[in-house]
Amino acid sequence: MNLEELETSWGTLETPESPDGLSSRRATGVPRGQPVYLAVDGRDHRHLLIQVPDSSAPIIQPRTRGLEVNSARYRLGADPEALYVDLVCIDPAQNPTFSAVAEDIFRVLVRPHGRPRDVIFGALARWRTFWSAGAEGMGPEKALKLFAELLFMKRWLAPVTPQVMERWTVGDEAQYDFQWSEVAVEVKAAEGRANEEPQHLVTSLEQMDDPDHGRLFLFSLQVREDAVAADSLHSLVQGLAAGFGDPGALADLDRKLGLRGYSANDRTSAARKLRIVSERLYRVENGFPRITKQSLQAGGLPAGVSKIGYTVDLAVCRPWLVATAPTDAGASLLSAGG
Repeated sequence: MNLEELETSWGTLETPESPDGLSSRRATGVPRGQPVYLAVDGRDHRHLLIQVPDSSAPIIQPRTRGLEVNSARYRLGADPEALYVDLVCIDPAQNPTFSAVAEDIFRVLVRPHGRPRDVIFGALARWRTFWSAGAEGMGPEKALKLFAELLFMKRWLAPVTPQVMERWTVGDEAQYDFQWSEVAVEVKAAEGRANEEPQHLVTSLEQMDDPDHGRLFLFSLQVREDAVAADSLHSLVQGLAAGFGDPGALADLDRKLGLRGYSANDRTSAARKLRIVSERLYRVENGFPRITKQSLQAGGLPAGVSKIGYTVDLAVCRPWLVATAPTDAGASLLSAGG
């Protein structure tokens, strides 16, 4: 079941009159021998109940704000009484995150391997980073920047393997957005229309400096908001997560998203539908319009000046353009190391 189906199913369940009552519906899309139920209780809390073998060890799960995890025996629907792991969202503000956790669990349950109990705890561990995050969002500029980085990784570095995930350098200590042995890539994003040349803000002298090894590239993404577009930050995150079969890669993705401030609860910036206007890959080398420490006078920054930012106008960068799509011949420079 996807997010829309989950929201519809929970939304159509009637709230029981008794606080201890439970209104449930069997979930679709999971193996026949693996009963899973969506439910709401008399307090209007959402439940996800997953049947586990009677021999399963008791649940020992630290309580997280807004989430309870228990195990108990239930008789649900037409199924006989059995032991279930019961995930309960006790904070309605966290319902979007709860749905995302449920979708993640469903995605793994349909695979032929993996015990249900392990699937549940794996999903909870991956989503712990986001569970306590608020719904206020990360702001349009940060969301657009993250959108551009994920789109670059998904389209230009495909297939996204654990090794590709390692190239995504997230953290204050990272000089570039992506880096590996012979290549460094700085990602920039701007909003505009096709007849407008993007301009990108460079926030430090190091961002466009030559790497110690290999070549530097600038990836420029131009988008415009479009309510009927297919892409959003949320959809990119979900698409990448769905493609990972490796739990370690999923954990790495979630950790890096958490460091960037992403939240599945965000219904503002991260939910905006964006249409791709242009994708451009530039090779940054001698002559490219940039300011670096080397390009300044020998004395460096004047006393009292600690940081310099400037804007690059891509209208003058055509001589360094190498590709406008990942299928262009110039895109092979990313794998060839320049």
